[in-house]
Amino acid sequence: MTTCIAATFNPFWLVKDGKEVGPFIVVASDTRLSFGGYCSVEGTIKNKNFHRDWSAMIAGSDISQAIPVLDAATELLRGKSGKFPLVFQQFKKAYADYRRTVMTDIFLNSFDMTMAEFKRNGKKQLNTEVHADLSFRIRNFDLGCIFLVYGFDDHGEPHIFTVSNPGKAEVYDKPGFWAIGAGKSVALSMLAALGQHPQRNSLAHTVYNVLAAKYTSESASDVGPETWMFVHKKGHSAFIHEPKLEETVKSIWQKEGRPKTNEKAVKAIEESDITFLPFPRGIKRLALRRSKDQR
Repeated sequence: MTTCIAATFNPFWLVKDGKEVGPFIVVASDTRLSFGGYCSVEGTIKNKNFHRDWSAMIAGSDISQAIPVLDAATELLRGKSGKFPLVFQQFKKAYADYRRTVMTDIFLNSFDMTMAEFKRNGKKQLNTEVHADLSFRIRNFDLGCIFLVYGFDDHGEPHIFTVSNPGKAEVYDKPGFWAIGAGKSVALSMLAALGQHPQRNSLAHTVYNVLAAKYTSESASDVGPETWMFVHKKGHSAFIHEPKLEETVKSIWQKEGRPKTNEKAVKAIEESDITFLPFPRGIKRLALRRSKDQR
C-alpha cells in the first residue's frame, strides 16, 4: 500500500507582473514498494504520465497491474484531445477492459472460454457447481490497484478523479483534493484540518498542506518515510526549486509544525524560487523527481 495525494490551486487565473499564475496541481506520495509483507524498498515513483497533461498515481496491493492499465489508456487516447469527459471515460474503459482480460486468463482459459461466452453459454456448458463458483470469483475479483488521476483539460482547468475496482470512477474537482492508499483517511483529515481549498490557499500553502498530509499519513501501515513531490502546471514538464526543499519542510514540520500550518515552512517554500520548464518539442513529459543523490 501507499499514500498518494493531489490538490489543486486554481486562483481563477490570477495575474501577477502581467503573467497568468496557475492553476497548479500539487501531488505527493511515498516511494515504498512492498513485496507481500516480506520486504520493501524505497525509491519507487508511483506516478506516470499517460496523455498530454494527464498523469496518474498508483496505490494498492498489486501495483504491477497498473502499468498495463496506463498503457491501455495511452493507446485509447492516442491522437485524441485532452477533454475531461473523454479522458475520464477512456481511463475507466482501460481499467475495465484490462480487468476483464485478467479475469479471463485466470478463470476461463482452462475452459477455452471468453467472458462473453461464459455469460452467454456458461450455464449450459458447465455443471451447476462449477458455474456458481466461477461466477462468484469473477464477480468478486479485485485487480488490486487504484488510480488517482490528475491533469488539465484542453481549457486549462485542473481535474482530479479516482478509478478503482471494478472500474468505478469518482470525481473530486470539489473539494479540489483527494488521497488514495493506506494513509488516505489520515491524509484527508489533515488536508481538511489545514483548510485546504483551491481558491483560498496560495501555491506555497497548498504545497505545505500536501506535504503535511503526506507526513501525517506515515503513521499508517506500509507508508514509507521518503517523499516524492511534484507541482504540475499545464504545458510544463518539470519544476525547479531550491535544493532539499522537501527535506527542509519536513524538518520544520517535525520540529515545530504539526498539526497546524507552519508559516516558517510556508516561507521556505515561497523563497524556494519554484519555476517551470515547458514541454520539450517531440519529447514525452516526464514527472521528474530529484533524488537525494541528484541533489
